[in-house]
Amino acid sequence: MYDYEDFYNEPSEFEMQVEEFKTSLMNSIKGEYKAEMERLRKENAELQEIKQNFNQIKREYNQKTVELDMAKQDLRRELRKERLTDLLKDFEVLLYRPTYDYEHGPKCDNCDDNRQVHYKTPSGKDAREECGCKKGYKVFKPEEFICKSFANRSGKFIAWYTKNDADGESFGLYSDVPEFVYAGEDFKDIRLGHWKVFFKTHEECQEYCDWLTAKEG
Repeated sequence: MYDYEDFYNEPSEFEMQVEEFKTSLMNSIKGEYKAEMERLRKENAELQEIKQNFNQIKREYNQKTVELDMAKQDLRRELRKERLTDLLKDFEVLLYRPTYDYEHGPKCDNCDDNRQVHYKTPSGKDAREECGCKKGYKVFKPEEFICKSFANRSGKFIAWYTKNDADGESFGLYSDVPEFVYAGEDFKDIRLGHWKVFFKTHEECQEYCDWLTAKEG
């Protein structure tokens, strides 16, 4: 006998299509969900790698920054060095300038050991005076001037030179740029006092000193 209950409980074609659509939709959603989860998993893995390497990346960045700053400083120093070299091209670390001592000629036979001439005054008193042979004359010689420091004063470049005594002790001071540095001129054409004339070599200064001594006669 036919069971009417089974007839009514049997799903219709429409219901079957709906179920198929629901199943297809669920599978589609699951696929998109899985794909999205896979994308997020990969992205998270990449971020984790960046996170793990961040300190290393930061250290490398800081190192590059330090290297760049050092390169900038080296460039500045090199530019300043070139500038300073250009400014100092007319300066010498060691210069020579004439100085002099007084010396005496040979002693004559008309005076005593102290070059004193003894005589009697018209009144018969003993008297004495310096002999003419005691008169001194200048003998010029070179003295060293050593550059000790530089400065920029109101746009003017200044050098300080000190001179040494016979024992090598520094004393005295010559400031400012030497007014005249010998460059091969004829000595007779130099119209400055000897204290303003500087030489780059001891030999040239000695020649000038000998010329000055001879000129003194």
